[in-house]
Amino acid sequence: MDYILLLTGCINPNGMPFTSLTNSSVRRAQYIHSINYYIHNTSFPIVFVENSNTDISHVFQASILNSRIEFLTFCGNNNKTKGKGLGEAEIIEYALNNSIFISSTNKHCFIIKITGRLIINNIEDIVYHHYPFQGQNIVAASFNSDYSFTDSRLIVAPFNFYLSFLDNKDQINDFNKKYFENVLSDSIKQTKEFHYYPFFVEPQIIGISGSTGEIYLPYKEDYKRRIIYLIHATTLLLDFNKQLSNNKIGHIKEFFYTLYLLSLKILNKIVMLTTKA
Repeated sequence: MDYILLLTGCINPNGMPFTSLTNSSVRRAQYIHSINYYIHNTSFPIVFVENSNTDISHVFQASILNSRIEFLTFCGNNNKTKGKGLGEAEIIEYALNNSIFISSTNKHCFIIKITGRLIINNIEDIVYHHYPFQGQNIVAASFNSDYSFTDSRLIVAPFNFYLSFLDNKDQINDFNKKYFENVLSDSIKQTKEFHYYPFFVEPQIIGISGSTGEIYLPYKEDYKRRIIYLIHATTLLLDFNKQLSNNKIGHIKEFFYTLYLLSLKILNKIVMLTTKA
C-alpha cells in the first residue's frame, strides 16, 4: 500500500474567523520549517496544498525536481461565512482532484493528512506500527471521550474515506459549532466500508495551534506512559466497536484486542507495584 503525506496550508488567513495565528510571515516560516522537517526525516512522498494562493515552491526547487514533494496552491480562502474548517476540507478536496502524486497511485493509497505547520516527529512510527489483523480498510485518528470530536491534526485513511467525508463537508459551519472535527467524527461513525482504529503510537506533536495559539510541546516518553497510552487506545477501539461502529471488526479481532487490553492492565499493575517497591 502506498502512503502519501498531505500537508494542508493557509499562509495568509486574510481575516478568516476562528484563527488566532494570523501573521502571514510567521505562518510562512512555520510551513517552510515543517516541510523541511518532513523532507529530511520521512520517506513519504509529500503533497503540500495551500489555499490562499501563496506559492512557496521556489524554496524547495531541488526537492521538486527530485519528485520528493509536490506543491499545489489555489484561491480557496474567500468564504468567511462558515469559518476555517470548511477551508480545510476544501484543501483536501483540491488535493484529491489535482495531485499528480495521488493520481499516480490510481487512488489506491493511504493519505496521511497533517496540519501543515505542525511537526509530528514520530510519524513514521505511527504509520508503520500496525498491529495484527488491522488490514487495509482502516481509518486511524484520535477521538475525544464522547466520540463527538476527532482530532484533525492527524488522520491516516484511504483515499475513498476522504471522499465520503467530503460528501458531508457542507455541514461544516464554525459559527454553528459544527466544526471540521465534528463532521469528521460523524463520517467515521457512519462509514460501513472502513474500520476505525486509534493510533497505537502516541503522536508527538510540535508547533502552535492556529485556532487557539496553544503551544504543542513534545512529551517525555517512558515505558509507563507507553503502557497507559496503549490501555487508552485499546479501550477506545473496543468501546467504539461495541457502541458506535457501523462496520464491526469481528469477533476474532475483538477477542484478540480484549486479551491484549487485559495483558496491558496486568502489566500496568506490575509496573506500579514495582515502582512503589
